Amino acid sequence: FEGKAIVMTSPLASRIVQISDTHLSRRRPFFHHNWELLVDLLAAEEYDLIVCSGDMTTDGSDFEDELAFAAEQFRRIKREVLFVPGNHDIGNSLPDVRGGESVITAERREAFIRHFGADFWVREFGTSLRLLGLNSMLFGSGLPAEAEQNEMIRAAASARDGRRLMIFQHKPLYLASATDDKPTQGSLYPEHRNRLRQMLSTAGEVTICSGHIHDYKTDVWDNLQQIWAPSTAFVIDTSGLLYPRYGVRRVGYLRHVLEGGRLGQEFVEPDCFIGMDLGNWMRAPGGFHARYAKEPLRGLVLEERAACWTE
Repeated sequence: FEGKAIVMTSPLASRIVQISDTHLSRRRPFFHHNWELLVDLLAAEEYDLIVCSGDMTTDGSDFEDELAFAAEQFRRIKREVLFVPGNHDIGNSLPDVRGGESVITAERREAFIRHFGADFWVREFGTSLRLLGLNSMLFGSGLPAEAEQNEMIRAAASARDGRRLMIFQHKPLYLASATDDKPTQGSLYPEHRNRLRQMLSTAGEVTICSGHIHDYKTDVWDNLQQIWAPSTAFVIDTSGLLYPRYGVRRVGYLRHVLEGGRLGQEFVEPDCFIGMDLGNWMRAPGGFHARYAKEPLRGLVLEERAACWTE
């Protein structure tokens, strides 16, 4: 359908599966149905690596046990997975432009690292790609790790040895246009976006893979090719709601395929997934995020449900 890029591959092609915004939770298991199906689907996939581009949890930034639960769920995949943090895992960007949000702190960052490993990293992939994982919320945080991440970006961009850079981060560079000048928690702030662009200006063609918006979209800004991954969990739409549609708003995941020096992608929408739409929650007086994480749960939690199944 619209937005789907079909990539024909040979047995020699390399594949990276990108999943994003799984929003797993022991306390709020709203999206576990698609997760169980995804574990089975990935067991049948042929790929070389999985990258999850953030928001593995629903509210791991406030409850470390949720980070532990999500990390345990990802171990069920039984293959290597690389992670970058999302705002639900580590807190949102500073300054807090929406007000009242959980924001990144050194303590939240340390909790993430305890359960998912490094929040920014470099990985060589074959002979043609260099993968970078970035912590989107470090930009502008003032934490010592922000300078360390910036130095990693500069070093990876300046000494590529002929490799193409492929970056995974949670937030996209911008929403509608690179000229957007109003800070929004939906993307990198303009100052941070332009700083990253400058650090990558001599890196040749760079592919930046993000999540966060729960839309699938591709775009190009100078030498930066952008690919937004959909969520495996839900979309935010609802007919009549004022919420901009930036791309294809469907649940699924991506396959990135490297073949003969060419990098392409495919949007995978499993027919077994439930396309849950949480757009109506945006109308809640307390706001979407307050209801999403703090409204009392109706129904059985996972452990109680599992006990019912075994009786």
